[in-house]
Amino acid sequence: MKILIVSDNHGEKNIVYDAFGRNSGSLNIHLGDSEFEYDDTEMRHFERVGGNVDTDSRYPVEGYDEASGIFYSHGHYYGIKKDRGKLASRAREYGASYALYGHSHIAKAEKVNGVYCINPGSISLSKGEMPESYAVLDTDNNVVTFLGRDHKVLKETDLNNL
Repeated sequence: MKILIVSDNHGEKNIVYDAFGRNSGSLNIHLGDSEFEYDDTEMRHFERVGGNVDTDSRYPVEGYDEASGIFYSHGHYYGIKKDRGKLASRAREYGASYALYGHSHIAKAEKVNGVYCINPGSISLSKGEMPESYAVLDTDNNVVTFLGRDHKVLKETDLNNL
């Protein structure tokens, strides 16, 4: 299954639409800090959660997609800037193989307590070594691909090798 993962566009218009138009998946997830209303047209194709700067109370804190085994949350309630242990534990409660999160603006893929924890980075304001990015997860091959705003591949990670 192909999953598009976007996070932290912080009110920037059209970049979420653009990522969806270029790399939409069977499942599309926005991990929060869009700063859009829940029913904004740019968000309509995405499963979505609220981030720490999203003010619309209709955003849920977390979500789970049973078909793909994906748990997702913005991450601020799980202390992800310190470590991803609490996030992985919550994902395991759902029986999830993957835990997707945003918040730190740092693209990353790692295995924590048997759960693949993936942050697509920020599509608008990177705080890591990688420039602004989003990700596409291929659960059939267990590979995550990080793409830049120009939709070119920045990095590909085989999760089986983590």
